[in-house]
Amino acid sequence: MWSIDEVLEKLKSRGYKLTGQRKAIIEKLCGRKDHPTAEQLYNELKKSHPAISFATIYSTVQLLAEMGFLQILTIDDKKTHFDPSSETHAHFFCQRCGLLEDIDMSQEERDKLKRLSKYRARSMQVYLYGLCHECDKK
Repeated sequence: MWSIDEVLEKLKSRGYKLTGQRKAIIEKLCGRKDHPTAEQLYNELKKSHPAISFATIYSTVQLLAEMGFLQILTIDDKKTHFDPSSETHAHFFCQRCGLLEDIDMSQEERDKLKRLSKYRARSMQVYLYGLCHECDKK
């Protein structure tokens, strides 16, 4: 997991501005275990940063993804989620309630998946779709 200082230092070293809004977005993402959407981040930040926009959120998370600090998940065709864990792992998505959870993968499992392709994979995203325990009971 990354730290706020680590991200800010990397941004600064690459010549990016360290605006208050950008810092606030990074602070909101640091250490999270959930997978917030732009709308969630916007709602969490709009009181303290009334001028924040969705464009600022999207450009910041895109930058963080390009620098390897988070993943942008397109597991749900209605929303884009942001995963502050950049380590390779799978995700489970409940198609009824929208629950989105991490699934740990061993290095052996990741390597096996990569070997399934005849190409040299640089990254991967694994999504499992179904019903969570609560929705499966209904």
